[in-house]
Amino acid sequence: MVSNEVFVGANAQVGLCPELDLYFDAGTVGGSGLTFQLSGGQQSVTALIPDLYSGCTVKVEQDNASDLDTAYRTVVTNTATTFTLDAALPNTSGTHNLTVMSFGAPAYGPKKSSTGTILSGNWLGLVNTFTPPNVTVEMKQLNLAVAGGRNYDYQYKGAETVEGGSLDLSLNNGSWLYYALGKISTLSGGSTSITADNSNADNGIGYDTSNKRIVRVRDSNIFPEVYDGSASGGEDNFGPDSFSFYNNVSNFTYTFAEADDDVLPSFALDVVYRKAGHSGTTVLDSNTPNENMYSRIFTGCQVNTLTLNFEESQEVKASIDLVTRRAFDTPDGYLPLAGNGPDLAAPTNTSGESAMINYSATLADNYPFLFSDGSITLFGQSMARVKSGSLTINNNLTPQRFVGNYNRQTMSAHIPGQRTYELSLTMLITDTKLWDEMRSANESTGALRLKFTKDSGEEIDIQLADYTINSVNVPFPEDKGAVEVEVVASARTLTTATYTGKWAIMTLGGTATGN
Repeated sequence: MVSNEVFVGANAQVGLCPELDLYFDAGTVGGSGLTFQLSGGQQSVTALIPDLYSGCTVKVEQDNASDLDTAYRTVVTNTATTFTLDAALPNTSGTHNLTVMSFGAPAYGPKKSSTGTILSGNWLGLVNTFTPPNVTVEMKQLNLAVAGGRNYDYQYKGAETVEGGSLDLSLNNGSWLYYALGKISTLSGGSTSITADNSNADNGIGYDTSNKRIVRVRDSNIFPEVYDGSASGGEDNFGPDSFSFYNNVSNFTYTFAEADDDVLPSFALDVVYRKAGHSGTTVLDSNTPNENMYSRIFTGCQVNTLTLNFEESQEVKASIDLVTRRAFDTPDGYLPLAGNGPDLAAPTNTSGESAMINYSATLADNYPFLFSDGSITLFGQSMARVKSGSLTINNNLTPQRFVGNYNRQTMSAHIPGQRTYELSLTMLITDTKLWDEMRSANESTGALRLKFTKDSGEEIDIQLADYTINSVNVPFPEDKGAVEVEVVASARTLTTATYTGKWAIMTLGGTATGN
């Protein structure tokens, strides 16, 4: 029987899941070299969502320190414990290590059931609006004969394209700079910010002190497992060499860098709609699978454009436009990570209920950056009379489908094009400096800098160089007040971009560099 209840916005949620290089060690190859089965140890702590990793690229290495036999393959399909590959591996003897490359590969979570789950309990921040990606299907209509009626004789569905997807946020952290720029070159935090916190020993955010990376910890296991770089797999045996628990009290400092290759970090969005009266743990009726929950996982999401908007008397806002690889229909029995009890929470709150990662029970920790606490520098001089403005980072991503490397529902890759930086300001002026710089044939000298701070010591600092003033619009005033001008500048060099704050960012490949 179909329920008369409807899905309501009050029960909808969206969480971010980082896409990382997923490492599986000591697995066995079968099916004449076409399958890879997870080791018993990994099967005991995790279950993969069936078919979620279809189309992903994998690297397979024979687990032998003296003679590594490496091959790259594409995942045709996967079960909870097995990957099926598009071509046989050259060597089937012994155990193998398999790495699912990050693009389109959401990080798996701790084992809840045979259905599997992902680490989607990452708080997006202060979301004003969210527009999920939209799936469109190419429709083919053909006539099979020369003569006939006016209606088409035949039609079928062509390729699916996942279009759009956008976020508008009141900016309370600098994590989106990682996804827009591509790398974290350094990650630091002193002993006051990375501390032992035994209350999070079972469910928490860990800091791998030897490799400078942030990990998720559940029952002293790392999710996903990370690779330490040794020749024979050398996995950390479900635990880092040494780590402390992050207590979300003091600050990390991230230094971001541009990714100049064809890889930008990606993430998945877990979008869930529930019917009223059905909590996360009772969302499914045994006789009506998925009747009470409508869920989609959008994989391979990348930041096409990131725009920081600031205006007098307002908080700093971020507008993010996405390019998305695939829309995945979750299987019957799937339970999203967020909001489903303490056994899947990381960390848990004091009542034992699950909490989104990076969300703080201390509301002041969640406050946005404010325009009033910002500073803007042009030509190395502070600009005190700026009323509003924006900075846009554009990656100019182009979706691509390559032969033999996609299916009807999956893109092969998003290729970054020319990166651009554009600054727009509305301001009052006291001299002709801006006009003179615009008319000059040379690039402007001195720093172009945006900086926003909080009383807590959190900070976003972006500095650009090698910039030109594109336009200076000086309107004739309709009243007798101050003259406002609109300035547009383009920069070609990122000098530095840093974020100091409490946000824990799990990075590409499980490492701080993002390489």
